[in-house]
Amino acid sequence: MKQSVRKRLYIRMLRFRQRMGIFWPILLNGTVLLIIFALGSLGYMLIEGWTFFDGFYMVLITLSTIGFGEVYPLGQAGRVLTAGVIISGVVYFALLIGYFVQLASEGRVFQMMRRRRVDKAIAALSGHCVLCGYGLVGRVVAAELAADGVDVVVVETDDKKAEEIESAGYFLVRGDATSDNVMMRVGLSRAKALVASMSNDPANVYVVLSARAMNPELYIVSRASDNRHISKLKTAGANRVILPHMIGGQSIAQAIQRPLVESFMQRSNTNDEVQLDEFLVSETSPLVGKSLAQAALTKSHDVIILAIKSQENPILQKTRADTVVQAGDVLLVAGSKAHLQGLNEMM
Repeated sequence: MKQSVRKRLYIRMLRFRQRMGIFWPILLNGTVLLIIFALGSLGYMLIEGWTFFDGFYMVLITLSTIGFGEVYPLGQAGRVLTAGVIISGVVYFALLIGYFVQLASEGRVFQMMRRRRVDKAIAALSGHCVLCGYGLVGRVVAAELAADGVDVVVVETDDKKAEEIESAGYFLVRGDATSDNVMMRVGLSRAKALVASMSNDPANVYVVLSARAMNPELYIVSRASDNRHISKLKTAGANRVILPHMIGGQSIAQAIQRPLVESFMQRSNTNDEVQLDEFLVSETSPLVGKSLAQAALTKSHDVIILAIKSQENPILQKTRADTVVQAGDVLLVAGSKAHLQGLNEMM
């Protein structure tokens, strides 16, 4: 029974120490300091008959090496006590200074300050995107989102990628994306999307499952390396699952069989001449209640409406001249960047 109690206490102490992190030695040293002051003050009270305040003051000027002299003349026992206070104080300060030197040499203080600064900045974000995994796919995702003005918070464990991520202007949270504590730091409740782009599919499943539990309204896109894992990721809560190797293979085949189509698609992704974009029609848009023929967007904004998704039918539909635009519809539009920006103002 006693061993069981000791084991529970020991486990609790280890958990508390882990939660405290680098503050544990500070707490421990602070406790030792209080014990030295308490025992020294009580010692002067019992041995010399002083008040507690006089004993405390004697310990204070002794440990601080101010050298004001003795509060009152000391007897033999009092001098032995003072020697003990001096020795314990010197050992204590040596340990404390050594710990702070270690922190400074390892850069842990600056890391802690940087982490707090990043956490404070992330706490002010809203509508940002959380990217888990900064590999070959993650780099492209982050660059594309940043180019559209979206704030990107990257979760990455590789310290070698940290400098690259921060120099690119993204918010970095170092840690394992499968950890609930790490996922809480990225502000999922205020984010608009999460991308699970790690090369490990089981890890992506866990991240998607955790993120969906934390924010049921979050839009989640996950990468997959195997077709067999698509259903698992969607069951976990992913809105979309992308297979990069399949897209790459299809693009290569398209370049061989239909080079003109592939050239058009590449230009739509990289060139301002032709781009594809989607627009949500608001209730205040002047397009509401008008047919596409009446809106005449091809003439006024030099854009082409390729497809439309209505609230009644969530599947993309071909457009016709008599198609009436309603609030809540999503338009798939092709055009130049400048004309698309002009169209966005009408939405």
